[in-house]
Amino acid sequence: MLMKKWMAIIVLFSFFAYMFWEHTAERQTIKTGIHIGMKAPNFSLKTIDGKTVQLSQLRGKAVIVNFWATWCPPCRAEMPDMQTFYEQYYRQVEIVAVNVMVRDSQEKVREFIKDYHLTFPVVLDVDGNVMKQYDIQPIPTSFIIDRQGIIREKQIGPMSYEQMVQYAEKWGK
Repeated sequence: MLMKKWMAIIVLFSFFAYMFWEHTAERQTIKTGIHIGMKAPNFSLKTIDGKTVQLSQLRGKAVIVNFWATWCPPCRAEMPDMQTFYEQYYRQVEIVAVNVMVRDSQEKVREFIKDYHLTFPVVLDVDGNVMKQYDIQPIPTSFIIDRQGIIREKQIGPMSYEQMVQYAEKWGK
């Protein structure tokens, strides 16, 4: 009888030790990758016209880095608000729209820019490395980066004009 109790205690202890280990490993996974409060990883991508945009060169200005695609309905929905915001706040906040090039061609992106009258930088993540670096899933996803290059907000899903204004007032001054 004593042996069964010890065996039960060992099994329960092992179970709880395993659960604790799993929980700790899961928390460590959450802490890795891109998160609020860390320095935004630098990237260098080209626009449709072949100009290079490097994130680190925008330091000193708040930046919205928006990951999107032409075929994505929520991405399409936020672009008019993003353009309106940019026209009014470009002195305070830069926008860099990173097209993830999933099922997009350069011609589709060029047409999209023209159709939506976009004047902020649209860059092409042709090989998907920046999307992977920022662990983007789903799109649209945006990062709000302060003047020192620190990620201050992460927005999953489309942003409204009002949200962008709030970010500008909070991080663009």
